[in-house]
Amino acid sequence: MVGAAYTSVSFIRSFHPLIEKYHNWVIILFILLSTITFALIGRPVNVLLLVGALNALILPLALGTLLIAAYKKDIVGSYKHPLWLTIGGGFVVIVMGVLGIVTLIEQIPLLFK
Repeated sequence: MVGAAYTSVSFIRSFHPLIEKYHNWVIILFILLSTITFALIGRPVNVLLLVGALNALILPLALGTLLIAAYKKDIVGSYKHPLWLTIGGGFVVIVMGVLGIVTLIEQIPLLFK
């Protein structure tokens, strides 16, 4: 739990100067919120499946953003991204997005059984 909290907060430290300044307190808050969530819901396996499903949505969002950025001249300069990689990447974005959403739809009701 502590490692996951530290890793999660390290990803968001650059979002706002206050998070950077108080990152130790943000980690503690993250651990407390996670503990309260586990205590209230009482089914850590289901919660972990839900969080895994939420994490599965990060890949298509990140890849989609990178694919868009690959065509921005002010970002990549003279680089020409191959069309076949864009098409393949777009396919992955769609498939992973659909699978992530389906998993969320299946997992959220399990938290309240």
